[in-house]
Amino acid sequence: MTDRKLYQFGDSPCCMKVRMVLAAKSLPWDEVFIESWKFDHFQPEYLELNPSGTVPTFVEDGQVVSESNVIVEYLEDAYPTPPLRPNDPYLASIMRKWMYIEQDQIFGHIVTLSFNSMMKLRVEGFGLEQLQEWSHRHPDKALADDYLRRVTAPVDHAKDVTARAGLRKYMVLLEEELSQFNGSWICGEQLTLADIALAGIFDRLKYLCEETVFGDLPLVSKWFARLQETTVYKEGEHRFSARMWGPLKPIAEYRDQIR
Repeated sequence: MTDRKLYQFGDSPCCMKVRMVLAAKSLPWDEVFIESWKFDHFQPEYLELNPSGTVPTFVEDGQVVSESNVIVEYLEDAYPTPPLRPNDPYLASIMRKWMYIEQDQIFGHIVTLSFNSMMKLRVEGFGLEQLQEWSHRHPDKALADDYLRRVTAPVDHAKDVTARAGLRKYMVLLEEELSQFNGSWICGEQLTLADIALAGIFDRLKYLCEETVFGDLPLVSKWFARLQETTVYKEGEHRFSARMWGPLKPIAEYRDQIR
């Protein structure tokens, strides 16, 4: 029997895309939960698996695969049924383009919005003294000190404005391409890794109450509504108990529930 483990955060968009592909392929797997606020991903035992300290990491029968887009393509190659990659080379290039855009362009803007709406709540939820204690587990003191500085600093609203503008650029592009291919999904009639790559991003926008970034774009809105109704989305979605505090999970009501 194949042994599969997914090392993951509670509500990481990158982890969600891997869970969705595992669900699409009907592959059983075991969770190793990484408490990022305690810097679990920078501990020696994890760094032995993934020296970059990123999450998720996927392990199948002792073989380690890291980086979320690499993991989902590995799963597509290893388990091609049902297919999540178009056979048409051009459509496959569109799929990979959106995977690249999500990873190298959109994700950074989501991190900015998430930091101001979620990460800063850790001071209130855990207390600064506890965060300072956990910061000693980070192997790089300068980065740990910078983290503490940022979670305690006032919200940088200008950065939020820039992040929304950056996201909007790609929301408009997505609207144009959905119109061009005139299908249910980004690459036409087939659900692909492109849709799955963006699923966690849109989930986070919804969780941050930032749907106005795409709410006036009818094709994007329809696409996301359709995506949320799929079995793979529902099975890959974050457990509410695993989510960090945020606009839809106020500390006052869920102080003791973060996983």
